[in-house]
Amino acid sequence: MAKLNIDRSECTKCGVCIDICPNNALELLDDGPELTHPELCTECGVCEDQCPSRSITVLRRQDSKMLGAKPIGDPKWVAASEQMVALLGLAKPPVGISLVRSADDVQHGFVAMDFPIRHCVSIHMASLGAAIYVPAQQHACSAGKAALGIAELPEKVRSGKVPYMHGLASTEPAAARTMAEIPKLPVGTCTGTVVAPLACFKNPPEVVVLTCLPKQAMWVANSLIYETGGPRITANFAGMQASCGDVTALPILTGKVNFSLGCYGCRSAGKLKDDEMYVGIPMARIEEVISGLQGLRRAMGKLERTQTTQDLKEAGKSEE
Repeated sequence: MAKLNIDRSECTKCGVCIDICPNNALELLDDGPELTHPELCTECGVCEDQCPSRSITVLRRQDSKMLGAKPIGDPKWVAASEQMVALLGLAKPPVGISLVRSADDVQHGFVAMDFPIRHCVSIHMASLGAAIYVPAQQHACSAGKAALGIAELPEKVRSGKVPYMHGLASTEPAAARTMAEIPKLPVGTCTGTVVAPLACFKNPPEVVVLTCLPKQAMWVANSLIYETGGPRITANFAGMQASCGDVTALPILTGKVNFSLGCYGCRSAGKLKDDEMYVGIPMARIEEVISGLQGLRRAMGKLERTQTTQDLKEAGKSEE
């Protein structure tokens, strides 16, 4: 199957797509750019996005089965998801993310992707109800793969050339510093990701990502200090690699909840809306967040008593 369509009548042969392709899959021939190394093309969409004449189209496939019947997860995670939706008034369900070490780790019922997508796109799909397994070879974004510990950053990205060409930094050295400071899991950490609504997981995911409004993120921050009064919340982000670095890799690395305003990629490819942002919560902190939210709502007279985290623990013991 062809990966790119290049409209020769519109192409100006400027060479931007050649320079910005992180994997060196394109070459400039007499007729214009050509995908001479399709095996290197991950369909990340950078060439399409940056083409000045809009003459390149990435030919992506759609698969309706991804939004079909979903697996039913552990009742504890179903309840946790329902509580967070109700307490925060979320329009989209909490999304769980697990790192896959072996294909045997993938829960039955998750759809294996057979075409490339970005990590931010997989989170968006999961927020719409998809339960998917993205093996390493189907991760389209080279920067995302580096953040998730799947592969090293390509030299063009690590050097700052690609983000500089995007216009995201004043110089290549400045862009290189930004790329160096993006949170990254060690290379070889995983061989893919499982991304789905939290309510679909039988085993707990490693991190839960909320796609939410700033006010809802504020309540999550308040929940973290409800019992102790502090410490104050410190968010770590850079307007780059929000879904992969800020709210997946960093919470796993630090064990801390992180808040991110998003990035250029997730707001285009990942469909993060102008009024939305991300919160990444390590699974080990979910009960703390829910308990804090319940305490806040009860104290403010806006919440009837619902099932508490202690109730969740007792329910889990009775099932064992």
